[in-house]
Amino acid sequence: MVASLKVPTAMRRITDGVDRIDVPAGRLTDALDVLEDKFPGIKARVLDDVTGDIHPFISIFLNDNDIQYLRGLETHVKDGDEIVIVPAIAGGAA
Repeated sequence: MVASLKVPTAMRRITDGVDRIDVPAGRLTDALDVLEDKFPGIKARVLDDVTGDIHPFISIFLNDNDIQYLRGLETHVKDGDEIVIVPAIAGGAA
């Protein structure tokens, strides 16, 4: 049983261009561990090294639902689910 994790464009330098990986069903935190095992250093781009919390400039969605409104990193991931990591984008002209 697997889910799909989409790697944002800004993080694909770490993944050598890989844009999606399969992760086992389970907790979202386990999926991030698999991502880190395959691409060392990427987890620090998503989670704070000290607190383990998701960086404030990162959102994670599970099937279009923001995980902060689910169970956070403890959210259960099922077979066929899609996880999307979205870094915040800022800028523009005033």
